[in-house]
Amino acid sequence: MENELLTFEVRFLKARLAGSARGQDSASTGLPTMSRLVHLEEAENDLVLLVRRLGSSPLGPILRRSANFRTLEERYVRPPADRSMTPPERTAYLEGAEKDLVLLLRRLSRPPFGTMLRRRPSFRTLEQRYL
Repeated sequence: MENELLTFEVRFLKARLAGSARGQDSASTGLPTMSRLVHLEEAENDLVLLVRRLGSSPLGPILRRSANFRTLEERYVRPPADRSMTPPERTAYLEGAEKDLVLLLRRLSRPPFGTMLRRRPSFRTLEQRYL
């Protein structure tokens, strides 16, 4: 519970910092704003949680037959420990995670799984947030 509180506090402070730094134009620096980075980090976290949940479900072995799902697991669930990225590389990585999340949600929302998954409030929340 403490970790969740600290995570929330960090997000709040980052969003607050982004609000105070609006004087800087993101186009002139070439970097996204702090609020955009917070959104991208949330998308990455949501993607990691979704891929982990799908992989640990009874459908996990079936999903792993797909090269696309294996790629998502390798890229986001089991990233290399020695990976260090510069800020532009990190931004590109986070933007890719957001795109992958949107693509995965679109594929999951198709029938027949879409109707079953929409019964879950957590899936509806992800759809509202990213689609």
